[in-house]
Amino acid sequence: MPKNALDTRTAILKTALQLFLKKGYKEVTYQDLIAKTGLSKGAIYHHFASKEDLLACVFEFLLEATTQPVPEEVENIVKDRESFRKLFIDGKAEQIKGFKKMMGGKSFKLNKLLFFLEAINENEKLKSIIEQLMKQEILFLERCFTGLKKHNKLPKGKEPALLAECLFWMLQGTEMKLFFTENSDLGADFINGYHKTIDDFFNII
Repeated sequence: MPKNALDTRTAILKTALQLFLKKGYKEVTYQDLIAKTGLSKGAIYHHFASKEDLLACVFEFLLEATTQPVPEEVENIVKDRESFRKLFIDGKAEQIKGFKKMMGGKSFKLNKLLFFLEAINENEKLKSIIEQLMKQEILFLERCFTGLKKHNKLPKGKEPALLAECLFWMLQGTEMKLFFTENSDLGADFINGYHKTIDDFFNII
């Protein structure tokens, strides 16, 4: 049993995430949460005002558990394509490791992660969180390309901001494809996908 309010909140968030991954957001009910946590409906409402609030908090919890700190000297670290790739993929590998640890090694279907998508348009707080997350990742990529430009590793006329946005959406496409692919592995398949996408991008530019 949770020992304090923070433990209780964390237990609810972990349980909700596991239920959302198993059943999809819309199919999960408060009765499911009650059955899995052993808490009363009132106890759950004490921490989360609504199911929509719970979803946004689950997403924030997921990000907090998996987001990796960005080095202060990105522009000095990224000197060529290889250092770009290493910094980006090492960060993604740590994110995946953090997610797997948080899930306690339990298996799940990757396409169940898409439960977030079915609720985004109905949740303004979640939309805002996702928009900020996207901006942060694009800014990180821009700083990486700025490092390449600083070290004369970008073709002339190529702007870091535009390159960052283009690569970001290519990477999003890779992730979505893997989410929908049967039996994709949250690990090797994603890391290989990132490698290929980055290589394809650099070959294009």
